[in-house]
Amino acid sequence: MLAYFPTLYEDELLYSWFARYHVHSANVSPKQTMKDLFGTNSAVAVPDLPTQLEQVYDHIRHFGIQSLDSLIWNHTLFLYYTAFQPESVREKVYQAMVKGNEPGAIHTMTGIAASVVKDWTFFRFCPICLQEDIQNKGEPYWHVSHQFPGVLTCLKHGDCLCDSTVRFRNTEKHEFVAATEENCPRLCLQSSYTDKTKGFLKMIASQSQKLISSGFQFTFQGIQKSYQYLLKRKGFSNINGKVDQRKLAEQFQLFYGEELLSAVQSSVSYKNPNCWLKNITRKHRKSFHPVRHILFIHFLGESVETFYKFAFKEYQPFGEAPYYCLNPAATHFKERVISDISISLCTDTRRPVATFSCSCGFIYSRRGPDQVEEDHFKIGRIKQFGHVWESKLNQLVHIEKKSWYAAAKELQCDIGTVKKYTTKLPSSEVTISKEFTKEIAIGKQKEWLDLLLAHPKKSVTQLRKIAPALYAWHYRNNREWLRNHSPRKGTKAVISNRVDWTERDKELLFQVKRIIGKLYAIEIPVYVNKSRVGKEIGQLSLIEKHLDKLPMTKKYLEEHIESREQFQIRRIKWACRALAVKDEEIIEWKVRRLAGIRDDVDEQIKIALKKEILNYKVGDQDTENKTMAF
Repeated sequence: MLAYFPTLYEDELLYSWFARYHVHSANVSPKQTMKDLFGTNSAVAVPDLPTQLEQVYDHIRHFGIQSLDSLIWNHTLFLYYTAFQPESVREKVYQAMVKGNEPGAIHTMTGIAASVVKDWTFFRFCPICLQEDIQNKGEPYWHVSHQFPGVLTCLKHGDCLCDSTVRFRNTEKHEFVAATEENCPRLCLQSSYTDKTKGFLKMIASQSQKLISSGFQFTFQGIQKSYQYLLKRKGFSNINGKVDQRKLAEQFQLFYGEELLSAVQSSVSYKNPNCWLKNITRKHRKSFHPVRHILFIHFLGESVETFYKFAFKEYQPFGEAPYYCLNPAATHFKERVISDISISLCTDTRRPVATFSCSCGFIYSRRGPDQVEEDHFKIGRIKQFGHVWESKLNQLVHIEKKSWYAAAKELQCDIGTVKKYTTKLPSSEVTISKEFTKEIAIGKQKEWLDLLLAHPKKSVTQLRKIAPALYAWHYRNNREWLRNHSPRKGTKAVISNRVDWTERDKELLFQVKRIIGKLYAIEIPVYVNKSRVGKEIGQLSLIEKHLDKLPMTKKYLEEHIESREQFQIRRIKWACRALAVKDEEIIEWKVRRLAGIRDDVDEQIKIALKKEILNYKVGDQDTENKTMAF
């Protein structure tokens, strides 16, 4: 058992931690350090994805250090390299790091060995961070965030990172080398970049750090679906999923610039059939380096925090159904009544073209995709006006005797269109049409009068709801008559009802007791607060505005609702039980993921999490289910 082990610093590589132990312990031989840590002098000092960590943890756990999972997540490059890998690969890499059961294969599994984006030749450091570490800690150390491939700047200070004299893949593979002022020279050569490139380098550093701090876990299928959706939204892919590779490569090159792409080993070329940018837009049969995912996601206008939400969305170039009918002659003009559309590709632009067909006979098309709300009301081409439009045109021109200009204005079309579609009926037929219109008016008037007799006490609004089509016809064609034959507005009697707050308090208390019991009984815990209770009983406004008038209800709520911290602890206990029922290993990252606990929670939540896991591990967890009594 080791008698001493140094403190692990924030953002420190495990490699650096072990190297500082070698210095502090004054071991003459590096193999003695290997023997102390791994129990064998044949272990290998790996900087990014170390193995056999379970052996090391068993030797140092009595110092009260954080969990093994936390060490792997926060102090190695595990989450960085496996964020875009399948679950099966993540699990294999994790087991290899813990057990060391596949020595030498861990970098092959993650694709690092075959990647064109190579590791740094030497350990990297920030000169300002180096001085701050010496001043605050008394010694320098290797930072995790400085070793990401493709990260050239310090996220904290914005300065370019420098090469040390210590090789990242040391030829002395059994030796841990600590950071010192001697192997981290203050005067180092730094590249000069444009402000545009510096901005992108800062973005890459920030997004790389997010992969570790947030613990994202994506799937090949989800990544591919997200990319397909975003490519369609940005106009780089048609509705069938075919990507315009030339346009994509040109715009990608213009967006970042060759200076940045060369610096992060990710140049693109449309002429290269094996260009990574082409392959990343196709079905993912192999892994891509995280820095290339970061570049592609940012180019598509998203971040590693947001892009995955599109994995479950279907791209709709013209929005969601139903769609608007744009027939000015129809009663449902500019209303969502078209339930389905047909989409094809424009032969010239390869953009989607939608054909909208309404039951009124009006058919129009528009080239998309729709970018803003106003696009929904645009017409590219009218394919058919339909019977409703033609009937309205004949009414305006032949019956109401309106001019072609007036008819064109009302129907929102060109005068030439009115001339083309106007049916020049003989005068006798026009007379018949007038008589026929008069008969229709008389029939509609009789229907309205019969409606008044059937409902003598109803208001105009109520009658309108009973016969909306009849009311609409009169309003458009016979408005003056409708006004003279409608019920008059009556004065409303003002009734003052005083609220019995005591009685209401009792009624509400009964509802609150019932719903709180129901909420706590839900298998997967939900947050039980005032807002949730109010919504469940349909009295949210009453609880928010008048709770002081309901003393019994207020007291009961204060005693039985939970704080955010209490809810998180309840979720942790539920997650542990759920894992135990499935006979799965109860480890911190699994409990966090199932319970939805983030890394930045309060300290008391972290303590409760560790305590609950520890209870299960030592067998002291009470498995008897307990529910709250009401």
